[in-house]
Amino acid sequence: MTGTGKTQVLGQLDNALDLEGHANHRGSSFGRRATGQPSNIDFENRLAVDLLKKRERGVQSFVLEDENRMIGSCALPLPLYQSMQGLPMVWLEDSLANRVQRILDDYVVNLCAEFVAVHGEQGFALFAERLLESLNKIHKRLGGERHQRLFLLMEAALAEQARSGDVERHRAWIEGLLGEYYDPMYAFQRESKGARIEFSGEHGAVLNYLRQRQPPSR
Repeated sequence: MTGTGKTQVLGQLDNALDLEGHANHRGSSFGRRATGQPSNIDFENRLAVDLLKKRERGVQSFVLEDENRMIGSCALPLPLYQSMQGLPMVWLEDSLANRVQRILDDYVVNLCAEFVAVHGEQGFALFAERLLESLNKIHKRLGGERHQRLFLLMEAALAEQARSGDVERHRAWIEGLLGEYYDPMYAFQRESKGARIEFSGEHGAVLNYLRQRQPPSR
């Protein structure tokens, strides 16, 4: 589910492969960062080096996020992607309030700071343009009325952020996007992949389960 903190969970596991980290992209329509993505060959090389280093440390099995083959402009190696389609899954859950806060932090506060750090005085304008552009990418899937409503909420939130620095108005479009778009999509995915899901829970329970499942390093 979007906003559950999958990247944070992976960061606490010694046997995790951070596909989005290597691709420098968060994996969704809103996933582009202030800095560009690596070329596909560089992405594959980073992934291979990470894998080999972990193998050298004795890691025998790996945890990774269930991704589409394309992470932004980076394509997962086809054999890896194909093998992922049959692997057992763990479903990470969290409350709506926590998810909204995490998305606000990651996709508004932190992303804006990235743009300002990279682009200086033009940073906020470029950040705002990127956020609106990301929403426009899913215009057809949202439908005209819903897209227009969320677009106006996002514009108002950006205007308030530019005026006062307050980011609280962003919560409205984040909640709307989760409830009306992402959560129904993930509910369908959960149903279609249900046979592969061997555990579900919130952060602490998922971390404990994955650590218990990890074979000892050789």
